[in-house]
Amino acid sequence: MSTSSCQASPPQPIAAGPEAAVPVQRRLTALDAFRGCLVVLRIFIGSQVEEIAAPVLLHANGFGLTVADLVAPGFLFIMGLAVPVSMSAFLRAPDAGGPGGPDRRQQLLRIARRAVLLYAIGTFLNAYPFLPEELAHLRFVGVLQRLAVVYLVVSLLYLSCAWSMRPVSPAPAAGGGAATPVGARTRTVRLLARVFLLAGFPIVSVAGWIVATYTFHNPWPECADVHALARDCSLEAYLDTRMWGTGHNFNGGKFDPEGLLSTVVAAVNCWAGLVVGIDIVRNRQRYTASGGVRRRASLLIAGGAGCVGAGLALGLVIPIGKQLWTPSYALVTVGIMTVGFGSVLLAFDGGPWPVPAGRVCAGVTAAVRRAAAPVGDTLVALGRNPLFFYVLSELVIDTLDYVPLRQYGADGSVWSVLPEVGLASWMPAPLASMVWAVLWLLLCYVPLARLLVARGWYIRV
Repeated sequence: MSTSSCQASPPQPIAAGPEAAVPVQRRLTALDAFRGCLVVLRIFIGSQVEEIAAPVLLHANGFGLTVADLVAPGFLFIMGLAVPVSMSAFLRAPDAGGPGGPDRRQQLLRIARRAVLLYAIGTFLNAYPFLPEELAHLRFVGVLQRLAVVYLVVSLLYLSCAWSMRPVSPAPAAGGGAATPVGARTRTVRLLARVFLLAGFPIVSVAGWIVATYTFHNPWPECADVHALARDCSLEAYLDTRMWGTGHNFNGGKFDPEGLLSTVVAAVNCWAGLVVGIDIVRNRQRYTASGGVRRRASLLIAGGAGCVGAGLALGLVIPIGKQLWTPSYALVTVGIMTVGFGSVLLAFDGGPWPVPAGRVCAGVTAAVRRAAAPVGDTLVALGRNPLFFYVLSELVIDTLDYVPLRQYGADGSVWSVLPEVGLASWMPAPLASMVWAVLWLLLCYVPLARLLVARGWYIRV
């Protein structure tokens, strides 16, 4: 989920040549397009009717991986990617203001403000529609609350260590003489900060989770004979239950899928996006020509595929599961999101591919490009206001789900009964749920996204 720092200026055209340069200041269209893909996935998954939806479009019950389990890691990844892009000044050469730059305090205030607003919006969605039974069991954590906490942690990591990635400038000599080389102590601190930023943070997070999880034995009587990793007997369950009780966990369970311990590993997904964003800012010149973009995109796709393979291998030891956000799940989803972003980067900013000789090939290629243009514009439009569409979709679903509607004498809601009667009565139930979600996307959210962009309206926090 993005904040104001993730907003993009209107995309500029890309030059036609395979190595043609584009303005250095141009915002990569892929940043908004990839976020738009995640918004589409979020709306499509969130609009499924749970009673009739295909299992692959619902969250895995326990361990495993479904399409629905890719939404949250995707938003964490793109949120981390936007941090260095929106605060690129911290990667430039230092000035007289010191290592943090003159606007460090201002950035800290902005980061804190956005984190608080994200958490507040998430709490509002948890309380809506403000029924007494909902307020009595109000969840203190959730999707947006996790995004707020992770955004705060990763942004502070970036502000604290970004200076180590900047070009080294000799320290001025006393008395206004010639500059002197940077001391050995400064070089050591610089190296440590860089190592922690690029590798130490995820290692500490994952190692801490593994040690804490596998050295813990739940004292509950029902967990006395449980020695393998189990959700209801995990350290996650123990912490969440002791912190606020099962009444405030998701669906009254023993643990919350957005609980305390799992957020530690979830921050790794955001960190992965941060590293990609740092590469974009530090190697901006390589992203100014379509050929350079293709090479960077190819590296991202290859690296992401390697992460997926490593995550699947790790899954043989530590099960892949979103509800506990296991390290294997984090590694697999980091790889999938890296491949996804590399593919979108290739499609939107890689420039037009050379067209084979022949009138037929040229005509087909031109037709494909014309047909794909509206799709790309729509994805960019959705990616400009991701938080707005997340909140809107939640409010729409929650509202319709609380409007009662009886079907054949059984109690239901408008959200569940309408697709069952109008669609599932003449088509397979899973297909009906997918059609229902697509109709909401095409008839409601897409036109609204195009309207907001046409008017230049960007809802920010």
